[in-house]
Amino acid sequence: MTIEAPQSIGERRAMLPPIGIWWPMLEPTLQREILEHPSAPLRRAVVRRIYELCELERFPMRDFVRLNENERAYLAGWTHTAAWE
Repeated sequence: MTIEAPQSIGERRAMLPPIGIWWPMLEPTLQREILEHPSAPLRRAVVRRIYELCELERFPMRDFVRLNENERAYLAGWTHTAAWE
């Protein structure tokens, strides 16, 4: 079990809804944009769309949101599975 050190308020990552919910509904153009650079910050328009898909009204107002390690692993598995179809 890994316990992460507490982060200061400025270092906290804005939380995205679970990727398994929004990724299958995300438009292919936005999926490709994320897959091209999965560790890059997501554009605010992409984050807003993710929150819309999950029917959440409030979205993070931070300057950037990045996928975490688990979310990038999900995408790696998803692309591997999609390549077999």
